[in-house]
Amino acid sequence: MRSIFNFSLGKTSYGLTLFLCGILMGGVAASAQDGHDHAKNQASAKDPDNVHDHGNTKDQVISATPIKEVALPEGLSSAQSMVIDSTGRLWFTEKVGKKLAMYDPEKKEFATHALPPSWGKMGFSNITLGPEGDIWFTVTRWVEGTEEPHIIGRFSPADGYFTKYATPHNSVPEELIVDAKGTIWFFASNKNNLYRVDPKTFALKGYPVPTANGNPKSLAIDQKGHIWFAESTANKIGEFLPEQEVFYEHELLTQYANPGKISIDKRGRVWFVEVTANRLGVFSPELKRFDEVIIPTPGSSPVALVNDDSGNVWFLEYKGNKVGVFNSEKATFHEYDIPNYASLPADMAIDRKRSLLWFTQSATDAKRLGMISINEMLAESNKQNNTPQTPPEKKASDGSLSKWLASLIVIIGIATLGVRLIGKSRKNKQ
Repeated sequence: MRSIFNFSLGKTSYGLTLFLCGILMGGVAASAQDGHDHAKNQASAKDPDNVHDHGNTKDQVISATPIKEVALPEGLSSAQSMVIDSTGRLWFTEKVGKKLAMYDPEKKEFATHALPPSWGKMGFSNITLGPEGDIWFTVTRWVEGTEEPHIIGRFSPADGYFTKYATPHNSVPEELIVDAKGTIWFFASNKNNLYRVDPKTFALKGYPVPTANGNPKSLAIDQKGHIWFAESTANKIGEFLPEQEVFYEHELLTQYANPGKISIDKRGRVWFVEVTANRLGVFSPELKRFDEVIIPTPGSSPVALVNDDSGNVWFLEYKGNKVGVFNSEKATFHEYDIPNYASLPADMAIDRKRSLLWFTQSATDAKRLGMISINEMLAESNKQNNTPQTPPEKKASDGSLSKWLASLIVIIGIATLGVRLIGKSRKNKQ
């Protein structure tokens, strides 16, 4: 009798120990799971900009965006190259079309200007603004099989008059820029030369870029009058000193980065996009130093950038369908989704008097211009950055850990008691 009772008592104690351990472990797991879910829900509600619906492609982003859009009128295809004149009017070319278009944001009016029929079967390509407000542009052939145009054009907004200049040496002008003296600089799609055109005599002179087949592109002029450009194939940033007629080339840090558009900030630093490497790069001429930063959105394919008056770097993400801004002093990024899905943003410009950033959307069915108020956006970003926040995950994690440790101590105590009871029962059995 006694031996049976003692055996039953030992078995009961052991079973009771396992039973209590199971209950407590289940409670701990439930407590930890509840804490994790609670933290996850708080984070989602607190940071809606990071919430995406990956199942619905056209309504992928459910967060608000500061970007506003202006629809193009009937008869205009999607916009490509863009500049802003001193009055705040936007000038842009059509991606698939023959018109030079203008949009006046104050009057909310569009106007278009077609090339004279005598120019032949060609349309506008890239445009830039001259110091006197003239629009300088390159052209592209409209019909395949026709001869490539060896032309640079000028449009005078004051009288609506077009002027055509033929370029020698069979050069096909592609990208161009005009300096403060009115001198025209351009790259030709079929040459590895940097060309200079005298604004008075229109005499042309070419300077061979040192690295052969470097695919030079994207011209920018700094405060000293130096010409900067990217060599996408050579993976270099080029510099040309007009007064000395000499080149300098600077090799990038990241291999196969594919440098693209260039912009110069107030400090004379040369900023550029790295299309393949998905980065922004900057070269400091005085220090002969490169720095890079990775864009948060993977595979975004940055295609254009510009510096505002506060030192921020704005850029477009061709595949990411976003407008981004990088603060180099705080080393912070902000990215904003373009409302129009898959808009393929192409070019951008800043209206500095009104603190507005405008950009083109080159997708065939986009037919919109995008705009951001820089002052409003930066004020909101600074407000968010200066607001102290305690990560909810940390609180939930700390609470769950405390509960788990307390429960573990109880479990160890019960297990110890059970072992002692079993030991006593065995002694009594003996």
